[in-house]
Amino acid sequence: MGMEIERKFLLADDGWRQAVKASESFAQGYLNGAGKASVRIRIEGQRANINIKAAQVGSARAEYEYEIPLADAREMLDTLSLTVPVEKTRHWVEHAGHTWEIDEFSGENTPLIVAEIELDEPDEAFERPSWLGEEVTDDARYYNHALAFHPYNHWAQSASSAPRIDIDLHQQRLIVWDSHGKEIVRYPVSTAAKGGGEFEGSFQTPRGRHHVRAKIGTDAAPGTVFVGRRPTGERWSEELDETYPDRDWILSRILWLSGDEVGVNRLGAVDTMRRYIYIHGAPDNVPMGKPASHGCIRMRNADVIDLFDRIPIGTVVSIHERKLS
Repeated sequence: MGMEIERKFLLADDGWRQAVKASESFAQGYLNGAGKASVRIRIEGQRANINIKAAQVGSARAEYEYEIPLADAREMLDTLSLTVPVEKTRHWVEHAGHTWEIDEFSGENTPLIVAEIELDEPDEAFERPSWLGEEVTDDARYYNHALAFHPYNHWAQSASSAPRIDIDLHQQRLIVWDSHGKEIVRYPVSTAAKGGGEFEGSFQTPRGRHHVRAKIGTDAAPGTVFVGRRPTGERWSEELDETYPDRDWILSRILWLSGDEVGVNRLGAVDTMRRYIYIHGAPDNVPMGKPASHGCIRMRNADVIDLFDRIPIGTVVSIHERKLS
C-alpha cells in the first residue's frame, strides 16, 4: 500500500510562473461517486494510469496507482467516467529543496489554481514561497474528485439570479425563464419517441430536475457533426445524410445534462449523465414539435446555438410531462 502525504494551497499571486521548470496537460475522470475510495483514470501527456485513493480529507491518504494503456484510458474516459473529465495543466516549480506541483484548471474549473507539496511526513517542515496563499488541505471541495462532481465555477453561481430551462415533453417545447419568472425565449424541440423515462437503455427522455454539466462546441460552425462529443470534421448535408442513413446526428452544439435527484435521474441505472443525454442540434430535415429522438432533446441548429450562448454551465433544467402555461 502506498501513502500519499501532501498539502494543498491556493495561490496569493502569479510569482510562481517565472520559476516553472516543466508543464504537462492532464485529463482525469472518475468511475465511481461516493464510497470508501475514489477510482480515477488519468491521462498525463502520453501516459495513463488508474488510481485508487482513500476517500478521506487530510494530508495523509492511502493510495494505489497502476499504469494502463493510453488507448484504454481514453476509452474509459469516454465511456465509463461519471463526470466530464477534469482538465488541467500541471506546472512543476522547485523551491528551497521541495518540488511544488501547481495545477492550473481549465474547463468547468476555470480559473482555479491549486499548489500541492508532497512530503515524507505529515509534520515535515518546508519553506513557504512568497506566492503561496491559504491552505486548503482540509477543505474537501478542492480535491479533484470533488471538483469533478461539483466544479469550481459552479460555486459562485447565484441560484437567485441564474436563468433556468423548462422542457415540456407534452408540448414539445423548451422555455428559458429569468430569475423573476419572466419568459426570455422559447423553442420547439423533439424529445424521445418512447416518451419520458429514466432507465439506462430505455431510449426515453429523463424527467425531473437536472443541470447543464458541460457545454461543448463553442464556436463550431453550424451543422458541425459530433461523435463521442468530439467534432468529426464533417458538416451535415443531405448528401452526408444519404451516405450514413443510420446515424443519430448530433450537430452544432451539445449541452450535456446531469441529474440532480439521486435514485430518480442520478447514479445507478437511472443516471442521466451516464446515459449521455444532451440538448443538441439536429439535421434540417428532422421535424420539431414531435417526439422522435432516442432520448436526447433535439433542437434546430440556429436555436441550439442561440440557447448555448444564453445560458451558463450549471443552469437548472426541469424536464416534465405536465402542461404549464
